[in-house]
Amino acid sequence: MRLSVQKLLNLNVLWFCVNAQYAALIPVVIPTQILLFVNTGSVGSAEQAAFLSWLTAAASLISLFMPPLVGHVSDRTPGRFGRRRPYILFGGLLQVLSVIFLATANNTVSFLLGLSLLHVGNNILTPAYQGLIPDQVPKEQRGAASGYVGAMTILGNVVGLVLAALLLGSVTQKSYNAALIRSGSRTFYVITSVLMLLGLVITLLGVREKARPADLERKRTARPSLSQRLAQNWLRPWHNYNFTLVFCTRFSIMLGLAMFMTFIEYYFARVEHIPNFVEFTAGVAVLALGGGVVSGILSGLFSDRLNRRAPLVTVAAICMSLASLAFVVTPHTEVDWLWPLGVLFGLGYGTYMSVDWALSIDVLPSLDDAGKDLGLWSASTTVPAVIAPLLGNLLISLAAGSGKIEAGYRLVFIAATCCMVIAAICILFVREQKITQEAKVRK
Repeated sequence: MRLSVQKLLNLNVLWFCVNAQYAALIPVVIPTQILLFVNTGSVGSAEQAAFLSWLTAAASLISLFMPPLVGHVSDRTPGRFGRRRPYILFGGLLQVLSVIFLATANNTVSFLLGLSLLHVGNNILTPAYQGLIPDQVPKEQRGAASGYVGAMTILGNVVGLVLAALLLGSVTQKSYNAALIRSGSRTFYVITSVLMLLGLVITLLGVREKARPADLERKRTARPSLSQRLAQNWLRPWHNYNFTLVFCTRFSIMLGLAMFMTFIEYYFARVEHIPNFVEFTAGVAVLALGGGVVSGILSGLFSDRLNRRAPLVTVAAICMSLASLAFVVTPHTEVDWLWPLGVLFGLGYGTYMSVDWALSIDVLPSLDDAGKDLGLWSASTTVPAVIAPLLGNLLISLAAGSGKIEAGYRLVFIAATCCMVIAAICILFVREQKITQEAKVRK
C-alpha cells in the first residue's frame, strides 16, 4: 500500500530533529567550545585541531560496534510496542539527558561526558529508526521516501546551523569571551533537545509498526551454531557484490565529507583569515543546504522513475568534488567566490542524500534483517568519521611543523576532493538492473 504524504512526514520527521541537534556540532559548536579548554587566546591552532580530531575519532569508535548490534536486536524484538520504537525512545531520551552536561560544561570532563551520552543515545536511536523505512515503505516509493529522508535531514541541518550562527556568530578571532560561548552553546543544546522531544512524540504516536514477518518467526525456531549465526548474520552481506560496492562508494563520499566538515571552521579562520569565522561558516553551510533541499526532493522523486540511481550519485559526487577543490585553489582575497561554491556543494549533497537511502535499501540482502544490515551499513559513515579527523590532523600537524599550517588545511581539502572523485567512478560499476530483478523476486 502506498503511503500518503502525511505518513511519509510522520515517518521522517525525526530525521529533522536529530540533524537539528547534530549537524552544527562538528563544524560550528564543538570547535567553538574547544576554544574554552585548549590553547585559549588563539583560533585554529595545531593543538585545537588535534583535540578536535581525537575527540571526533574517539566518539566515532562507538559507532563501529553499536549500530549493527542494536539493529540486529531490534530485528528480533517482540512486543506490542514494536521492534524499533523501544530503542528509538531510549536513545532519544539519552540524547536529551546529555544536555544536562553539555549545557553546563565548565571543564573537559563534563564536556566529554555530555558528548559521550549524546553519541551513545544517537547510536541506539539511529539504527532502530532507519529500520523503519524498509519496514514501512513499499518498493515503488523508496525513491520518494529517500527524498523525504534527504529533505528532512538537510532542513534539520539548516535549522541547527542557523541557530548556531545566531547564538555563536558574535565570536570572532579578535574578540571572544567565555561567557558568550557558554551562554550561546547552552541555549543551542536546550532548544535542540526540545525539538528532539517533539520529534520523539510525533514518531512514537504517528508511526504504527507492522506485524513481524511470519517467515522471521519461523527462523527464530531454528537454532544454528554460533559460527553459522556469525556467517549468516554478519558475513553474508559482504558476499553481495552490489552491497559491497555501494558500501565502498558511500565510504568514500563520507570520508571526503568528514574531512571537509571537521576542519571547515578552522580553515576559514586560519587560511581565509575571516574575522567572523563562526558566522561565516554557518552562513556558507546554510546556503549550501538550501540548495540541497531543492535538489534533494526533486532527485528523490525523479529516481523512482529511473531504472538506475547510480548516475545521480555520480553527478552529486562530481559537484561536491569540484566545490571542495575550488576551496583549495581560490585565493583568500576572493572570499565572495565561497558563496557560489557553497551552493554547488549543496546541490551535490542534496542529490546524494535524496537517493542514498533508496540505493542502500535496494542492495540489502534481506529486508527481514534490515535493521542489522543497515547497522553494518552505518560503518560506511562511522569508519570515515574515525579516519578523517586523524588523517586531517596528521596533514595539519606535519604542515605546522614546517611553519606552513595553512598548507595543511589545503591538503585536507585536496584529500576530500580525491575521495569524492573515487566515489563518482566507483558507483558506475553497480549492477542496478540486477537489483531491480532481485527486488521483484523478493517482493
